[in-house]
Amino acid sequence: MNSNTITFDQLPHVVGGLSEKLDRVLELLEKVGFANPFNHHKPKRRIVYAKEACTIIGKSLSSLYRGIKAPYDPIPSYKRGKLLYFYEDELYAWIEGGRKYDTAPSLADHTNAITSGMKRRPRGGYNI
Repeated sequence: MNSNTITFDQLPHVVGGLSEKLDRVLELLEKVGFANPFNHHKPKRRIVYAKEACTIIGKSLSSLYRGIKAPYDPIPSYKRGKLLYFYEDELYAWIEGGRKYDTAPSLADHTNAITSGMKRRPRGGYNI
């Protein structure tokens, strides 16, 4: 007989040893950067749909749709098929990005904002 043959009485000890070895291998994989395949965790970002996005930003559904297609500061959204998806943290960041300044911008800042989209200077000069 082979000396490596496992009897029925030794089976719990062998399985316990294998379990400990598997735990050590998983710990090493996590240290290296690979995720634990048995640990199914939720994504950190939460997806919300259009109606909940309306309550977050405090606008109606039609204003939400108009805001998505806004040319300068659109509401961050994603579309797959016929559904619109929003990330909750992106909506809050979009709201915070629209914060008004405590002091009014200077005339030079205002002029630069107006003239930044112009291709060339007008002949008569700027009328600001």
